[in-house]
Amino acid sequence: MLICVLALWVTFRLDLFRVSGVVQLGGAEFRLRDTLASVDHPFHAARANTLLRSLADGDLLRWVGDHQGGYPVEFYPLGVAWLDVGLWMLLLGTVPMIVVHKIVVGIIFLLPGLAFALMARRDGWPLSVAGVGLAAQVAIAGGWWHGGYTELVQWGLVTNVAANVALLFALLWLTSYLERGRAIDAVGVIVAASFAIMTNPRSLVGLGVIGGGVWLARLSQSGRDPRDARRSLLRLGTVGALVSLIAAPELMALVRFSHLYQFVRYERYADAGDYLRNVAQAVSWPALTLALVAVVAIWWLPGRPLTRAAALCLVLYATVTLLISESVESAVLSQLEATRLMPFQRLVTLYLGAVGLHLVLGWLFRISRRWQTILVDVASLVATVGLLAINVAPVNQPPPEPVGAPPPKESLFAVANTVSVSQADFRRAIDGADVVAAPGTALLVLGSALSWHQQLWAPVWTERPVFYNDWLWYWQSRHRGPPGYQFEAGHSYPVPELALERDFLRQHGIGAVAITDEASKRRAKALPHLSQVRTGVFDLYLVRQPTSVITFAGANTDISLADQQHLIAMGRGRGGTAEIRRNWYPRWRAAVNGQPVPISRTSAGYMSLPIPAGDVSLELTYAKDSFDWLARGLALVGVVGVAFLVRGQRLGAETAEREESRGDHAGD
Repeated sequence: MLICVLALWVTFRLDLFRVSGVVQLGGAEFRLRDTLASVDHPFHAARANTLLRSLADGDLLRWVGDHQGGYPVEFYPLGVAWLDVGLWMLLLGTVPMIVVHKIVVGIIFLLPGLAFALMARRDGWPLSVAGVGLAAQVAIAGGWWHGGYTELVQWGLVTNVAANVALLFALLWLTSYLERGRAIDAVGVIVAASFAIMTNPRSLVGLGVIGGGVWLARLSQSGRDPRDARRSLLRLGTVGALVSLIAAPELMALVRFSHLYQFVRYERYADAGDYLRNVAQAVSWPALTLALVAVVAIWWLPGRPLTRAAALCLVLYATVTLLISESVESAVLSQLEATRLMPFQRLVTLYLGAVGLHLVLGWLFRISRRWQTILVDVASLVATVGLLAINVAPVNQPPPEPVGAPPPKESLFAVANTVSVSQADFRRAIDGADVVAAPGTALLVLGSALSWHQQLWAPVWTERPVFYNDWLWYWQSRHRGPPGYQFEAGHSYPVPELALERDFLRQHGIGAVAITDEASKRRAKALPHLSQVRTGVFDLYLVRQPTSVITFAGANTDISLADQQHLIAMGRGRGGTAEIRRNWYPRWRAAVNGQPVPISRTSAGYMSLPIPAGDVSLELTYAKDSFDWLARGLALVGVVGVAFLVRGQRLGAETAEREESRGDHAGD
């Protein structure tokens, strides 16, 4: 009951089901979809919308072409986007996709409460343990990489948190499967682990720790029976093999192409002391202390396999995190920030902290056996209410800035949403740009008027390629930015107005520019190759004599098809080279006048290929090769293997029932 009440309260507090709102713009009402708008949320909501659009076109999205030249989805998997699309379908399309994204974020935030309840029930703890754990999840906001409210709701690091929540369920079901061998538990851990990998491949670290920790915890409880050890190891191997098969499309692609993924590290732990301070900030010192009580006490408490496994996994996970943070120069770990591992550690610590509180309260009230259970439950309820009262921010406070200030100490603070004048104006600017920009050209957005990365909403309203002065994430270092841009320094232009120069616009095939920062607005007015179309929060400029995304020997082309994974362009030229201003990747295939031609990677990371003189028809396709089909086949084998696992257990149970029935008849 406490968990349900708390979840409902959070749902209404976050306005998860508010679909739209109205603002006044230019003397008229403008209705906007209401969703989270801060930091990374525009990126993730737009990806879900792009996935839905691709599915509507009959394609399975494998290349996102609207983000700074494009990227392959294996480098930023679509696990959460699939959650968004799945919920949108369950709601029969009645709720706009970007609003569905807000609901999914709320579900991810509250889902640990369900995991805590299942874990408590599995180990025989009262549900008050789960209630305290969920209250801590809600009330302790943490910092922007700690997995709590700040990281998930304010910063929008949805993929990292969602994958780590899935790891918590993997811990639950793997422990049950190794002990009981039930197929339903095996299916649960396979689904959770596969989702974690295909949402954030860093989850492999956590899955490795969970597998080892749960198996060792099982050994510690099974005594010296070698048969039980072998049986547990066989079950662990079965689950691991099936997860690897189902996740093969992601894993094989990473093995094949990881050398092309260049990762910029933003954060790291300075030393062990810095790591400990972050752990305390992620969960609070009281919760950490109570968790340590549970970690120690559980070894003297019989019959709590899941709590013991969680305690062992916590110790192993912290050790692995420290080792990774000390190995920052390792080539194997070059694409991993140790700070991104914190969310799973936070969740396990909060659960163990709730267990520790229950143990401490039970010890304090041990003298009153008759009233002990009631007193512990009442004290747990008081602790829950007190935790929320002390740590939850007041209603109607303005949203704090996510950048340039320490994270708020209180939780459930207000977060920027899309119901704002600046968002309405931005929508109008992009709609206008889509109309006036020359066919076959891209758009450029400079600046953000609403939180950080507002510009990343643009793909929701246009199907053109879009470029930005600040684009959150990237994967290749050849991108040719304006003077001052360096890939290693981050994914943004230090001086955005330099992107308005003709050479930059020609380099990337820009046809129109939406601008909100004042320096860029002033610069745009002075440039003869830009023509102002509108003014507002976002000014809109048309590029005079623009260059199209695809050119034949420098001449613009007519682009008849330009979706995420296909391009068709036609034109007439004198022969030479066609340049395609879309990021190169080995899967791209090209045909000129129906004949395959080789594709070269340019110094800017784009594509070029030879073309003949005369009429030219160019078709580019993001193809599936034999390895892609092999990976899909392995995934299908994995799904069939899960079906056989379930069917095999059912047949075994039916056989056992028949044997038992025969024995009963023989006795008669």
